[in-house]
Amino acid sequence: MADKAEDTRAPGDPAGAGCCSPDAAPAAAEDPSTPLRSAQDDNEGASPSDAVTAGAAAIAADASGAPSSAAADAAADAPERPQRIVVLRDFCMRAHGADCERCALACPHGAISFSDDGVPVIDPDACSRCDICLGVCDAFSSTRVTMADLHARIRRIALRGETVVLTCKENVFPGLEPAANVVVLPCLACLSPEFWTLVLAENIDVEIAADLTYCADCERAGDMGELLYSHAVETAEAWSGRPVGFTDVIPEKENLVKDLANPVGVDRRSAFANLVGDVGDIASGKRRLRNSEVLQEFYERRERSRALARLNLGNGTEFNDFVPEGRTKKTMWPKRQMLLEALDRDPGIAERVPLVVSETDCERCTNALACAAVCPTGARRPDPADGTLAYDARYCIGCGLCANACPEGAVDLVEVTAEALLGTGGGEAEA
Repeated sequence: MADKAEDTRAPGDPAGAGCCSPDAAPAAAEDPSTPLRSAQDDNEGASPSDAVTAGAAAIAADASGAPSSAAADAAADAPERPQRIVVLRDFCMRAHGADCERCALACPHGAISFSDDGVPVIDPDACSRCDICLGVCDAFSSTRVTMADLHARIRRIALRGETVVLTCKENVFPGLEPAANVVVLPCLACLSPEFWTLVLAENIDVEIAADLTYCADCERAGDMGELLYSHAVETAEAWSGRPVGFTDVIPEKENLVKDLANPVGVDRRSAFANLVGDVGDIASGKRRLRNSEVLQEFYERRERSRALARLNLGNGTEFNDFVPEGRTKKTMWPKRQMLLEALDRDPGIAERVPLVVSETDCERCTNALACAAVCPTGARRPDPADGTLAYDARYCIGCGLCANACPEGAVDLVEVTAEALLGTGGGEAEA
């Protein structure tokens, strides 16, 4: 295998039951040729707000989740700085008491361990900066770009009428300048099945440009990267019923004088005419307008705002007289939100997506609300109106903490499909 460019930069699930009252995250993209980069965070176990303070706001997002173009430009012009992975406690099931080790099992270099309180800890010397942990668990996020950022970048490419090409750093050789529609990742395994499903549900033309024979020699992710990447893509194709394309060629950045200097496959007269047309467009501003991402970003923000409004997610805190703290909190985990957005695009996907969620036996439930006290997402909580158990299927991630906490044994985990998530946007799911 030919030598690649050396990386010298620093690393930086619901149909349940509410017994007594029916009731009803992730984020601007960097230059497409710049890979997602990550490194050990100095503040493991940080909250989402800590992550923003640490640098996640390097590329700001508006209320709709779409990136700020001004912030993106500022980030692109900023000097190179170490990138970090932050651990978001709110999205870590283990930090809430569940017995989960997915991130540690997936890490190809054994760089992830756990502190006494369950929060993942990354060994910076062992970390290869593959970002596989981002695709495995919502608790991990880069300080430079999140999955929602990457999704926004992909949508803007698609809105320009271009095919989105995804590749990894192992496939980018020295001297290759990827085109603007190419997104270079440290490893394709950093994308989850929910991410791929959302992209496919939006009918985005997406292709993978990667020689999988390089995976065996990849020092970042090795065989684990190929295994997880293949699983994510195959799962998304099965869920969405749509294919991911493959190409052997990574599109390169265009050069206005390339055809004129090396007129291969085109006569010099045609090449010169094309060059004159491009120069004329530049002089008139047409090319600048055509290639501008301002309109694409506007449409992206508007469409995302509409989609989130349709989902009617109730993230945040609400005053509640039936809990000691006086308020309850609902937290939509990023991968679940991606799945919900995909279902909003194509409800037919739901019957093909298996989920594990909690379900309550109302005959045994005494409304002790022990399940609500341990629920990490707020899927189970006292109804602010009368204190009875309320349950929002869309927020249930099937962690099992509620089943373990229920003194009556009234809660079980059940296997359902994502159809259980449909029709709960305006009110909470009933048993």
